[in-house]
Amino acid sequence: MAGNQFMSDGDIVRSQRIIYTPTAFARSNLIYLQEVGELSAIRPHESKRNGLSSYLFFIVKSGSGTLTVEGKEFEMSSGDCGFVNCMQSYSHRSSSDLWRLQWVHFYGYSMDGIYEKYRERGGEFRFRPVDGCENLSGIISEIGRIASSESYIRDMEINGLLSLMLTEIMRNSWNPERHGNELAKRNDLRAVRDYLDENYKNNIRLDDLAAKFYISKYYLAHIFKEQYGTTINGYLTQVRITSAKKHLRFSDRSLESIGADCGYNDVNYFIRAFKKS
Repeated sequence: MAGNQFMSDGDIVRSQRIIYTPTAFARSNLIYLQEVGELSAIRPHESKRNGLSSYLFFIVKSGSGTLTVEGKEFEMSSGDCGFVNCMQSYSHRSSSDLWRLQWVHFYGYSMDGIYEKYRERGGEFRFRPVDGCENLSGIISEIGRIASSESYIRDMEINGLLSLMLTEIMRNSWNPERHGNELAKRNDLRAVRDYLDENYKNNIRLDDLAAKFYISKYYLAHIFKEQYGTTINGYLTQVRITSAKKHLRFSDRSLESIGADCGYNDVNYFIRAFKKS
């Protein structure tokens, strides 16, 4: 299905966007488009989001504003780019120097690992490309053109363009001074995540996890969310529900049996958690 195009002239922003519906094949196998567009602020405004299965990349074409991610503020001006995991709490607001933005929302089965690598290499929420934004801006424009076309290989073409965009973003992510700290933190957390992956069937409490890895539970909770864009409980839920979906699809076991095997001893709680997820 081609993207639906919208033009809006409101009291706050003037925008043009394409909301795209990827195929089931794209959602399962590719990096796929969710939305692409441009906006011009008519007056200072703020947009807030969190808990979205999406990644946002945007370019400040003119004007200035502020990007806030997990309570940290980053001043942005013309030529700056932002790259955010939308599972994290974030917002962006225009200053009185009203900005014009070009953006793309996208997702895919491999995006969590790609973004983790981006952050590990020292990639920032806000950065300024070494060679300017023209190439990245052109890629986003081409994504919009393909999304609104009737091409029968739209999803493959968009996947290729998003991969090209990510390659350009990654090329600008190398910050050696930040890389060392990120790598050490990632190595510490990998052991925690591996433990969760292997023991999700058990009742895992934050206090026990902190004691096992000799780390403050408050610091552990903070850096885990910072690194992976979700809480420890949120990550456990993702692992458990993913396992449950496999059992539900490929076995004829009872809900009680599947729930217990995925860490839910109360079948009613299992059903509620599954529906919520």
